[in-house]
Amino acid sequence: MKNVLKISLAVALFFSALTAMANGNALSLRVRTGVGKLVNFSIDDEKSVMISISSKDKEVIFSETLRSKDGKINRTYDLASFPDGVYYLEAETGAKVAKYEVTIANNGVIVGDKAVAEVSKPVLAKKDGFVMVSVPDNGKAPAAIRMYDENNVELYTGTVKGTKKFDVNNTAAKNITVILEYNDRTFVETIAAR
Repeated sequence: MKNVLKISLAVALFFSALTAMANGNALSLRVRTGVGKLVNFSIDDEKSVMISISSKDKEVIFSETLRSKDGKINRTYDLASFPDGVYYLEAETGAKVAKYEVTIANNGVIVGDKAVAEVSKPVLAKKDGFVMVSVPDNGKAPAAIRMYDENNVELYTGTVKGTKKFDVNNTAAKNITVILEYNDRTFVETIAAR
């Protein structure tokens, strides 16, 4: 419990010198200078954003979901308890996942000025007995897709590039879970079929 508190305080001081776009909304990370290892995170026009900090070995050290009351999210993270090293801050909004490199060294924090990885999330919609899956142009191979009903029965497996329409009129499923894999990420979303 003590470590969790230390980490959350450390995370509070963590964001600096960076502006990026996430979901078309301004995402800002900046380091507060002269105040230790403080990083400030802010984003406008989002209801919620999931923040996680992981080690270079991909071990999640801290994560939380921030919610907005007025369309603005601001949070300061204190990384004073973090040992020197390279960490990754990931911010996930409704439409995008952005990952930033954070280096802690010599009692200071450096945040990369650009995201080291940014992935647009897939969009799912249901209309007239069809489920439409839209995968943003990821510049790579098609996305792997699997679809399951609420009983975990596989309805479809294959690939999709761009937008693809699936007829769900002939299934008794009430809900369909879609699993998409691309850009080294896995996205899982459940959508009502009826």
